[in-house]
Amino acid sequence: MTANYPDDGHIVPPPLRALRRFARTQPIEQASAEHCELCGEVLASEHRHLLDLSSRACLCSCNACTLLFAAERQQARYRAIPRRVLLLSDFQLDEAQWEALMLPVNMVYIFRTAQGARAFYPSPAGAMESLLGLEQWQSILAANPVLEEMEEDVEALLINRVREQREYYLAPIDVCYQLVGKIRLYWRGLSGGQEAWEEIGAFFEHLRAQATIYTRPTNSPTDGGEQPCQS
Repeated sequence: MTANYPDDGHIVPPPLRALRRFARTQPIEQASAEHCELCGEVLASEHRHLLDLSSRACLCSCNACTLLFAAERQQARYRAIPRRVLLLSDFQLDEAQWEALMLPVNMVYIFRTAQGARAFYPSPAGAMESLLGLEQWQSILAANPVLEEMEEDVEALLINRVREQREYYLAPIDVCYQLVGKIRLYWRGLSGGQEAWEEIGAFFEHLRAQATIYTRPTNSPTDGGEQPCQS
């Protein structure tokens, strides 16, 4: 067998030559891929996220890490972010309740923590926290019992009342972060600019398309129970 010699003069058997060629190409391909921020696994373009409860940062996660922290949600530092999106078609929020929130913009997301509910609105500088009193939250909660189902920390009530819209979603917290990121990236000047409003419109169009329409349960005439109606 004729041996092949690399530049350094050492004999490299054929199997190792193939492995070396593979090693030369792999880092270039993997460098452009996203990786799980816990274990380093290469991720597909569509993947799950975990919420770091200490910093409230979202981490890209593989299926194995997502399942691990979904099972250990009570003890873990990280919490798996769910994927469901509900369009709350008959959400109850009158003008007095909205004005009581005293927001400078017509968009907000509200989530629950162990310490209570917190409200943030997107701005060109990022997410800004707005004061949310217990009485204000309880009023909204009493009118919309579906919010009792909201998972602490990782799901939010997302309200869009911009430009005559009246949309209310129960959405994953990473979706809310995505909206904040778009506004921060594209907003220009005082009015935002055409590109920013196109991005906001596209965001809600996509959210609307993937959402399940939710209407509040009604008493069934056949069994007297409450059944959710979704489509």
